[in-house]
Amino acid sequence: MDISVTISQKQFTVFQIVSSTIIILLGLGAYLFEHFTGHASLMGFLWLFNVESEQSIPTYYSVINLLLASILLIVVYFYERNMQSKHSKYWLFLSLLFVFLSMDESASIHEKFQLVHNSLVTKGYIPPLLESHQWLPFGVLFVVIIGFIMLPFLKKLPNRTRTLFLLSAFIFLAGALGFEYLGSWMLSNDIVGDKSEFIYKIRRIFEEGFEIYGIVLFNITLFHELLLRSINLNISLNSDRSIDSKL
Repeated sequence: MDISVTISQKQFTVFQIVSSTIIILLGLGAYLFEHFTGHASLMGFLWLFNVESEQSIPTYYSVINLLLASILLIVVYFYERNMQSKHSKYWLFLSLLFVFLSMDESASIHEKFQLVHNSLVTKGYIPPLLESHQWLPFGVLFVVIIGFIMLPFLKKLPNRTRTLFLLSAFIFLAGALGFEYLGSWMLSNDIVGDKSEFIYKIRRIFEEGFEIYGIVLFNITLFHELLLRSINLNISLNSDRSIDSKL
């Protein structure tokens, strides 16, 4: 039996925007409920919507959406490779990058660079860069390196695609780096006493929201790229249980 699923650009766009908005509102609602009622747990259910926690619905959603971006990118890569495009390798590179970002979202790999920062400071190689969120300078360096690698690829993209890719990256980085730095600044300048204060948690909602909507815009743009290439992805199960994927 063959099963066919057809998804339009409108359906994909609406689902991405609506589901992301619901996730963010649930996170905001959890913080508001805690702030006005003083109840921070509700038998553990309230923490399911905590955008900071690695074991929460918002984090799980972001992991899935980053993986979705990786899947869409690898599909475009196979198409471009079949068309013998010399820039196909960049699509593969982006796909692998988003696999890494998905893992980082779940395992918080970037936060391990705080230990790197502290080790370099202790050994006298660098001065103390930040009082908190010490991984941020490494994050900026990572973004600069990726941007340099992707520059030839971006120049070859159509204007609309390039603009939307850059806009989605800007939105994502505004959350991942911009609002993270704002959190560090708030702590360093005693705007907040600790991370449990309500204003700090609202900042966290903006951080997560910008990250989520950045990926949403990127995924919507990628879906449009698949439609422009008239890509049909067929997955069938053969009698020997192997999986055959065709573009």
